[in-house]
Amino acid sequence: MTIPMFGRRAALGLGLGLGLAAALGLGLTAPAQAEETEMTFVLDWTPHGMHAPFFLAAEKGWFKEAGLDVTFQDGRGSASTVNLVGAGQGDLGHAGLNTMAIARTKGLPVTAVGSILRKNEVGILFDRGKGYQKPEDFKGKSLIFTAGSTEAPFIESFLKAGGMTDSDVELMAVDPAAKVSTYLSGQGDGVITPVPFIMAISEGKRNSDGVLFADFGMPLLSWGIIANDDYLEEHPEAVKAFMAVLARAWAYVLESDAHLTEAVEAIQSQRPEAKVSMPAGKAIFNAYRPYFYSPSTEGKPIGTMTAADWDDTIATMKKLGLVPEDAKAEEFYSLDYQPPQS
Repeated sequence: MTIPMFGRRAALGLGLGLGLAAALGLGLTAPAQAEETEMTFVLDWTPHGMHAPFFLAAEKGWFKEAGLDVTFQDGRGSASTVNLVGAGQGDLGHAGLNTMAIARTKGLPVTAVGSILRKNEVGILFDRGKGYQKPEDFKGKSLIFTAGSTEAPFIESFLKAGGMTDSDVELMAVDPAAKVSTYLSGQGDGVITPVPFIMAISEGKRNSDGVLFADFGMPLLSWGIIANDDYLEEHPEAVKAFMAVLARAWAYVLESDAHLTEAVEAIQSQRPEAKVSMPAGKAIFNAYRPYFYSPSTEGKPIGTMTAADWDDTIATMKKLGLVPEDAKAEEFYSLDYQPPQS
């Protein structure tokens, strides 16, 4: 969906019309009009609560103020978003930075320009009250997962931390689209998934708690902002402007519950067909609050990345066999587009 803005093509049409009027002696003078930079921003999925600040920024006209004509495009998961941006079918995207890193090692021209979730949220979700806290607690339990997903390599390392192997648990492989519904139907003792997202939507259906792989020696960046390398080269100032607006929007939403309500209303206004309810939108956003900061980004604007977090991320990915051993962290990101630091 395109956010209603006065875009490049409209500005061009107006300029031509005024030029023709002047040539005909009609005495019209064209007002000064800065040309906006067009940008297609690919979401990780259809709109949900974590997208609220993006839609808020559009609703308030902050992208327009920054000289940007932004089009939001739905995604179908991080891998799809990364591929679209890498292929030039999107300029920027909201996706898992670990997924982006894997794609870059395979030659896709994508670069991380900002980080939103500085603590990885993947782990095991299970019935509330079970009290599972460590790997050993899952011995003999059945765990729903998706084979071949970016989450799968975590399992072996997590179990190893408790002196176990995958033979000590029952792994139930299901299709990605069926994973949540399988868990909510009551099957399995747990599900390997982004913990806060599914915890929020399972409330009242299968109330759950979770443990995080990040707490067992696997620190890893999660969602962030990625960009097509050609777009970065051609429009560096536009990317900097986008990151500044992003930080402004997140700071506004984090200020109060009223601002979060306003942000979810922005999704509802611009994308009514997505049917994002106020309770679900706010619950998902609030569930992610503990994941916005790492020790090296505490107090810094959302969007800020640090070399330390990337060093930890690539070290973890090497440990899990997700990137080559000779990969260097600085190959995957650029700090040239950081939002203004307060």
